[in-house]
Amino acid sequence: MMDQTEKLLIGIEHILSVASNLVQKVDRLKRVEEECQMLKEKLFLKQLTSSEQDVFALAPDDHSITEMQDSLFKEESIIKNQRRSILQKLNVSSVLFNKSLTTYIKYHGRYML
Repeated sequence: MMDQTEKLLIGIEHILSVASNLVQKVDRLKRVEEECQMLKEKLFLKQLTSSEQDVFALAPDDHSITEMQDSLFKEESIIKNQRRSILQKLNVSSVLFNKSLTTYIKYHGRYML
C-alpha cells in the first residue's frame, strides 16, 4: 500500500506533466498565431499595387510627401493618390496617413514586404 507521501509525489508528478504539456501547446499556438498574422499581412499586401507597397513601406517611418517623392522619384499627386488608395483599402477614413498606418500596424502587426 502507498502511504500519503507517495500519493502526493505521484499527484505532483502528474500536475507537472500536465503543466509541461500545456506550456508546449501554448508555444505551438503562439507559432500558429504568428504564422496566421504573416499570412494575413501577405493577403493585405496582395491588395496593394507594387507602387502602393513602396509608399506603404515608407509611411510608418514618418516620411513626408516630399521625402517620399525624393525616395520614390514620383510626383506629389501620384503619391497622394496612392496614399488615398491605401487608406481606402485599409478602410480608414483618416486624413493622417502615417498615424493611420501606425494604428493599423499596432493592431494588425508589422507588415512584410
